[in-house]
Order: sequence, then C-alpha cells, then structure tokens
Amino acid sequence: MKDERIDFSALDPAQDQIRWARIANALVNQAIAERNRSAVVGEQLLHWGRAVLLVAAGLCIVAWSARLFPGSQPPPTLTQEMQPALRLSSWAANNQMPEPADLFGTLRGY
Repeated sequence: MKDERIDFSALDPAQDQIRWARIANALVNQAIAERNRSAVVGEQLLHWGRAVLLVAAGLCIVAWSARLFPGSQPPPTLTQEMQPALRLSSWAANNQMPEPADLFGTLRGY
C-alpha cells in the first residue's frame, strides 16, 4: 500500500475560469427561464384543470359502472312509481280540489 495523495486537480471545473463562468451563466439563465415559464398563471390553471377533469371523469366512470352491477340498488316498486299518479287520478275521478300543499307535495314526489 502506498500512502500517496491522489491529484484530483484535473477534475476541478474552476481551473478553466471562462468555461466555468459559461456553465454557471447557462445554468442561471436556464433557471430564470424555467421560473418565468412556470410563473404564468394561465398555464398553471390549464395543468390543474386537466388534472381535475381527469379525476372528475374517473369518478363519473366509477359511479356509472356501479349502477351496471345487479344488486347495487333495489328495483323501484310499482306502488312507489305510481303513487303520485294514483293520487292525482283519484282527485280527478272524485272531482276533489286538493289543498295547494298536498298538490305541490304530490307533484314534487313527497
């Protein structure tokens, strides 16, 4: 084993001052250009908007596909669907005038 020191001076980028200054200036200019490019509000909103639309579309697909599976929701009964119609026809057949609150509740499905 030799205890010689290894000369790493050839790897020192600061030895060539002009090249080193060019590299540093190019890096600074690139950083400034990147910061100016990312500081545009419209582009940021466009990127965020795309992400939000993708998430919303994914949620819609999940919600839509959940309805395709049988047993995900109980089938509506005939009496629930026909109840407002039966009530209105009963009023009409018996020549009754319903209260406004009853009529509104029937038409709204309450």
